[in-house]
Amino acid sequence: MNQDLAKNRILEKSLDLERFAKELSGVLPKTAEDYKKSSILIKSTVERRLQLISDTEIDILAILYKNLKLKVVGEDMSLITAFSDVLNGKTIEKIRRLRDLRNKLTHEYKSEQFDEEVFKIAGENTNQSSLISNIKHTLDNG
Repeated sequence: MNQDLAKNRILEKSLDLERFAKELSGVLPKTAEDYKKSSILIKSTVERRLQLISDTEIDILAILYKNLKLKVVGEDMSLITAFSDVLNGKTIEKIRRLRDLRNKLTHEYKSEQFDEEVFKIAGENTNQSSLISNIKHTLDNG
């Protein structure tokens, strides 16, 4: 994939990230307690937006990965780890926590603290500008 095509695809995916984050922000209750009391519709919407954000982050990393011609990886977590030296540690950890939550959502692994975990991670993902900036910087300097 040539550099311009990779940049364009990442920019498109970045717009998706911003849209999903805005939608998440629009439905996320103000407190964890309010979230726990929310309807299934609100919880499902929050959870789905988190899944979409996580999947889009992985899509962006995969495009960036191919563009940077890094060594071969097998699955999502190893793809995320491959960027440990490229993206800052806080960004990597945020992506990793969201991906872990996404997998719990997908496979319906829920604990007593699940709503609190979803609310906390949702709050961390209502704004994607830092991640997008970090990725654009990496793409421009890669």
